[in-house]
Amino acid sequence: MISQFTINLNKGEDIAEREARWRKRREVITLTVLIIFVIVLTMINIGQYQMIESIIDTKEAIIADIDRQLDSLKKTGKNISKDDVLALAKLEKERVLWTKKLLAMGQELPEEMALTYIEYKNNVLLIRFITTIEANEKEFDKVKEMIDKLRASPLFFRDFSEMRLKEQHRAEVEDQTILSFSVICNVSKGGSASGRSRRSRGSRTEASITG
Repeated sequence: MISQFTINLNKGEDIAEREARWRKRREVITLTVLIIFVIVLTMINIGQYQMIESIIDTKEAIIADIDRQLDSLKKTGKNISKDDVLALAKLEKERVLWTKKLLAMGQELPEEMALTYIEYKNNVLLIRFITTIEANEKEFDKVKEMIDKLRASPLFFRDFSEMRLKEQHRAEVEDQTILSFSVICNVSKGGSASGRSRRSRGSRTEASITG
């Protein structure tokens, strides 16, 4: 009995051709993705460049307008009297830079202490603080330490003639001792600020602290 076998000699070649086609497809897909990515990145860069150009053009237009106004002022001119100069000098001398004072005060505040209220009225600055007190700390020492820090700050204390404790109040909140106190600063020269009065309940004492 004779058996017949059929052998496909092209089978190996078909597999190789399929792998070659897949490799080519992967290369085409990868190349396409890269091209798309480059195009998108280029469009983004162009958009950013146009935005920067627009900002630059706007700034240049503003500068040009300012230059025109300056030229106009130079041409028209304005006479300044001696009284104007003296008034400006007096204003510069008497003004109080409250923003810088608040920044200086914030730098001196300990982490456990916070500013809760501030008011300026009749050349008197009222500041209220709140802080925690440890078991081994004394209230007076805590208050005196803060006032001494503010007095030692040239930028904060420069325009004040006096600083003193107005009131202090101690309370127990969830096994934590809380101390609130108010400090009064008398301004030695003119200044302007605004604030709203607030009324609070609690014990009030007034004393001077010297350092």
